[in-house]
Amino acid sequence: MNRVDRLMGYMLLFQSRGLMRAQDFAAQFEISERTVYRDVQALSEVGVPIMAMPGEGYRLMEGYYLPPITFSPDEARALSLSLSMLAGMAQPGLTQVAARTALEKIRSVLPAATLRQVEALQAVIRFHSFPVNALNFDDEKFLLLQEAIQQQKVVHIRYHAMHSNDVTEREVEPKELAFVDRAWLLIGYCRLRRNPRIFRLDRIDELSLGRERFTPRDLGDYGLEPMPAKVVVRFAASVVRWVRERQHFTFVAESAGDEADPTMIYRPRSFEQIESWLLAWGEAMEVLEPPELRQRLAKTAQAMLNRHTD
Repeated sequence: MNRVDRLMGYMLLFQSRGLMRAQDFAAQFEISERTVYRDVQALSEVGVPIMAMPGEGYRLMEGYYLPPITFSPDEARALSLSLSMLAGMAQPGLTQVAARTALEKIRSVLPAATLRQVEALQAVIRFHSFPVNALNFDDEKFLLLQEAIQQQKVVHIRYHAMHSNDVTEREVEPKELAFVDRAWLLIGYCRLRRNPRIFRLDRIDELSLGRERFTPRDLGDYGLEPMPAKVVVRFAASVVRWVRERQHFTFVAESAGDEADPTMIYRPRSFEQIESWLLAWGEAMEVLEPPELRQRLAKTAQAMLNRHTD
């Protein structure tokens, strides 16, 4: 990034975030703090009223505003695609309406040439989602958890575990929400298990926001990291194309061997995460490792055979 673009980036960060530290700019633009000090001085010399707050950082003088933002053609294209995708894939509600009105506001400030490019793009690209897969950004649990995370409040949940079918009462210190493989996940510290845990929102039967505030814990890298053990699977050549098309989200690599005998490597967080997907390929799939998963699938296949045998 050249210096002019970087200085404009400073201004945008000041306007959107307010107080900024030198280390914040350094991390954002991958530069040294010494370079940040020189950049701030340069902005001050051209008349930008930057105030130094001892021990806190920098901010723009109150009442100073940047002129209206303009978008490059690439930025306008990216925003148009993002908002169109959000409007097309979200369930009907406030978020979908907001995405559409935001898109119209962006269109209203674009130069004529850029607007023509955006309109041409919108004429040939559409985003659709079946109701079962539509993203619900206005779900009550989703909104309540956002509030809990921002206010650092403990939440009380009734959680329905899939494989044990047990329902447990838990207190959770929520850290973040993540959307993975068509499901919203809550990552936080579970006081019942005394460890970080991941909860699917659609398995939370009841949710309430408590009054107690918590001090955020360092959960390390816990969250969506894969388990150390890898799953190696061989697929019949007749289904390889379709496996690639419907690839499991924990896929990490494919062997470079013979196309007639390809193997693929996965790193799921648990066997339960991938078992159903593997079984869907029937006899066209064979798990080569680990042996524990081979045994689990063999046991399931035998149980299915027993149930379907007269």
